[in-house]
Amino acid sequence: MRIAKTKSLTFRLTVWYIVILGLLVSASGAFLYQGFRTSLLDEMDRSLREIAYRVNSFWQRTRGTSWADAIRRAEEEFRRQEPFILVVELSEDEGARIENVYGSGRFAKDAFLFELETYKGAEDASWDKAPILNWNGRALAGSPLRVVFLPARGDHIIQVGLSLGYVSGELRRLTLILVLAGLLLLLFASFGGSFIIRKALRPVRSVVETARRISADDLGLRIDAPKRKDEIGELVATINDMIARLDGSVNKIRKFSGDVSHELRTPLTIIRGEIEVVLRKERREKEYRATLDSVLEETYHMEKIIEDLLFLSRIEAVRKTRFDQEVPLSDILARVRESRAPAAKTKQVGLEMGACLDLLVLGDRTLLERLVANLVDNAIRYTPSGGRVELSCEDRDGRAALAVRDTGIGIPEESLPFIFDRFYVVDPSRSKESGGSGLGLSIVKSVAEIHGAAIQVESQLGAGTVFRVVFP
Repeated sequence: MRIAKTKSLTFRLTVWYIVILGLLVSASGAFLYQGFRTSLLDEMDRSLREIAYRVNSFWQRTRGTSWADAIRRAEEEFRRQEPFILVVELSEDEGARIENVYGSGRFAKDAFLFELETYKGAEDASWDKAPILNWNGRALAGSPLRVVFLPARGDHIIQVGLSLGYVSGELRRLTLILVLAGLLLLLFASFGGSFIIRKALRPVRSVVETARRISADDLGLRIDAPKRKDEIGELVATINDMIARLDGSVNKIRKFSGDVSHELRTPLTIIRGEIEVVLRKERREKEYRATLDSVLEETYHMEKIIEDLLFLSRIEAVRKTRFDQEVPLSDILARVRESRAPAAKTKQVGLEMGACLDLLVLGDRTLLERLVANLVDNAIRYTPSGGRVELSCEDRDGRAALAVRDTGIGIPEESLPFIFDRFYVVDPSRSKESGGSGLGLSIVKSVAEIHGAAIQVESQLGAGTVFRVVFP
């Protein structure tokens, strides 16, 4: 499957990287812009207060100096900043009004006057907290003005304004620099981010390519990611573990299929051979009957194998079932003893019920009976005439347990790890005589597993075997 470029993880991660970086750059730019603007305005405010202070100083220090002369001297001293200066005199009587306005004559006074309330608000202010405002004085200066109002001796308000054109120009230049620098940064970041992300995701492409080559016919292939201790390495290790488990499962299936084919082919071959021999010429009734008995025996054997396989399949279907029904172990053992008593009697093997406490387990009655029945069948099958099989249940450290003991031939120690494998038989020649198919203990193990039980086996050659199932 080919992934569209815009749908690829590399593209989407790069876009997210650029978006997040763009937001960070924008936030940083806005912070820098606001800080620079505040700094420029603070510097302008200091200049405004300094000019107003100089006007007041010129007027106070020299006797006979008028406000107009003081304003002209201040305009001359600060001519590079081109300040706009007026001194507004308020009336001292009860009817507040503007009494006089003093200026240098450089501009029309009326063009720089404010409402009376503005001057009255500045009348009681201190020099450090004098009112400052931005005023649209384009008609006077061609740009907005920043104006300060400082109270002087008497009812005089010194009004000084400076053009905001310089501040606006500096802020425009800063904005242009920030925009260009941000765009260049994002451009370089997009290339750099794409390169880094591609390099980081390169092992993922290797994983994809290797995974595409893996099939059920070749599960021996593994993804190579040496010395990676990051998330990619963990992903590769997980996938390799999964492939190994799949390989083991597929091998088990293949082995199981081969075992089934072999187990079913043997009786079919015998049946076909018996029928072919009997059909070659006319036979006596006794010979026909012997052949039919042999065919019937092999048919029973095949039927038993197929029944056990179907039962195993049904167990797999309920493997994750949670049981909520309480089942008495003593009832299970008693029912199995009753059903297997004829077979034990035929073989002259004693089938006894040992001590059994009143214990309950959560489980399926039918499955548990099948588990015990298979253990008993095995015990009877491999116990010589005159021997004994005993069923019991007990409390083992607070856990319910059932046990099946026999005085049979025992199991070799080297065979114990394999006795629960499907179609495994300790002695194939004896198994053929006893009618075993190698599936009984596999069923026992499967039933125990879905009940969360553990199986313990103790065996001694020539002395007997104990199978113990311990429930949770």
